[in-house]
Amino acid sequence: MRNKIILVSVFALLILSACKTTKPVVNKNVRAISQSVYVVRNVLTNQPEFTTANVSKMTLELNMTNRKVNVSASCKIRKDSAIFASFHVFGFEVFKAELMPDSIKLFDKMNRRYFVTDYSYFSNRFGVDVDFYSLQSLFAAQFFCIGQREIHSDKCTFVSLPDGQKRLDYESENMLQSTQLSALDIIEQVILKAKAGDYQLQTTYTDYTKVNGINFPQKIGMLATGANTKASCDFSILKVEFNTNLKFQGTSPERYTRGDIDQILKK
Repeated sequence: MRNKIILVSVFALLILSACKTTKPVVNKNVRAISQSVYVVRNVLTNQPEFTTANVSKMTLELNMTNRKVNVSASCKIRKDSAIFASFHVFGFEVFKAELMPDSIKLFDKMNRRYFVTDYSYFSNRFGVDVDFYSLQSLFAAQFFCIGQREIHSDKCTFVSLPDGQKRLDYESENMLQSTQLSALDIIEQVILKAKAGDYQLQTTYTDYTKVNGINFPQKIGMLATGANTKASCDFSILKVEFNTNLKFQGTSPERYTRGDIDQILKK
């Protein structure tokens, strides 16, 4: 059971995250606003926007290499500052992930081990350029440009789809990003692809519901595929509150033994 929890935690870490305020970078000298810039502005207006989020009740269903695992979880986010995710079995916290803008810490509480890395790990290990800000935007159903803190709306390509749906494409040095929108310019799906490999991450958002005046998806589905791997993780958010006063107390590593993060992926 411990190894299953660790697998869920690592997969969630690869795709987790919550809310940053972003402003589109637009060339003010351009008189006519391109369609992509116009659509990006609408997306930023319609997307969830908050300072803190407290997902106090959530379930995760992981399917990976013919294994299916269901666990309960919770997550606290302070915009652009911290993401703390906890994973529980029978009401006890068995694993915790603490994401900061410059570091990632994982705590295996059952075995008193902890792991530390930074976001370059994803590039070195998977060929994927992600950072804290991209991860939190991905989990919060917010628009972003992969690997960038700012949104370069003038570098996005607009594509018209059937039934009024739309798509915004963005390309970085190492990644391809496609964001599918509804007719109302609400994000429905994001696909990230690594140019140098077969890695692809597809994130789908459904069941948007207004909570405290914020329109937020209650179901987030993740599908990660590689050359010889395929894993999916479905998040069902059962209780969430926004803009409340949250306390973030980091876990002290004093009573833990430090381990190699690659050991987790071998479980």
